[in-house]
Amino acid sequence: MVTDNETEVRLPSWMAPTGWFVVAWSHELEPGGIKPLKVFGQDLVLYRSNAGTVHCLDAFCQHLGAHLGYGGTVSGDCVVCPFHGWTWGPDGRNVAVPEGRTSKRRITPWPVCEQNGIIYLWHDVAGRSPTWTLPDIFEDLRDEYPTGEFWDVAAAETAFDYGRLPIQPRMVVENIVDPAHFRYVHHTRDLPTLVSYEVTDSFFMTKLRVHSRGKRKVDGPRREDTVTLKQWGVGMAYTRFSGRDNTHSAISVTPVDAHNSILRQTLFIEKIDGETDEQRTARIAAIESVFPEDLAIWQRQRFIEPPSLQTEEAKLFRMMRRWAQSFCPKPGEYGAGSR
Repeated sequence: MVTDNETEVRLPSWMAPTGWFVVAWSHELEPGGIKPLKVFGQDLVLYRSNAGTVHCLDAFCQHLGAHLGYGGTVSGDCVVCPFHGWTWGPDGRNVAVPEGRTSKRRITPWPVCEQNGIIYLWHDVAGRSPTWTLPDIFEDLRDEYPTGEFWDVAAAETAFDYGRLPIQPRMVVENIVDPAHFRYVHHTRDLPTLVSYEVTDSFFMTKLRVHSRGKRKVDGPRREDTVTLKQWGVGMAYTRFSGRDNTHSAISVTPVDAHNSILRQTLFIEKIDGETDEQRTARIAAIESVFPEDLAIWQRQRFIEPPSLQTEEAKLFRMMRRWAQSFCPKPGEYGAGSR
């Protein structure tokens, strides 16, 4: 990690991409709650106003540098420093000083959004505003398979934090163009078949056809399920398993520093009539157990450029790498904006 000055921290470009990144789940931050964050080499403070709106600022009070995330309090939509009571608004302005006049100093605000029980933060080293909006996961992944009501994430306990791991976002994104790994990493009997793909500036989507893990019909062929994988930027992957499971998954990679990221998985589990708590817990455990198999590979993997690719896999891998690279900072962008 290279520091040009006391306020600017540079990371390798692949650990400082532009986009939306998960920093918390909604149920972790009650009204009036505060959460310190360490992401992209920066110390931040995430808080929820008394009215329920989430805000994020650089962590340090501009009076004497106290960290607002440790001991700070929320007043209305502002955060109050635990050291001398200076109050800072969600736009970073100093709005109150108990023993004096307000300061013209400002704390940098960070764009945040909240969707489907997940709190996202926008990162861009040049300080540019968000260039796309994250969709509702249920609308974004809607397909021809009917799906019932889903369990609340907090109630079903389907928010999984795997902690800080030596994993780069650019490695994780390639998962959606790599159907062959299903056999070797997840031990599936058959290889998924690529049905279609779509690429835009903000997302990369692939759709796979897989043989169902359910029972085969006695008098007919195996049912085929669909897996839709949609990567929004390099930090957020939505997956829909249509058919037997009817499950939505949100996998996130949020860089912490030059070498490590925080990996999270959020599962949205369909409610099944007559299912007991024990049966639901077992179903969740079976679905959740798949992701650590990927983590075991990624945290010991080295990014090879250029890779040695087989002909049949080369097109999508190269397309994915060009797409993922588009989110990395370009020369001269560090320090060009407010961050």
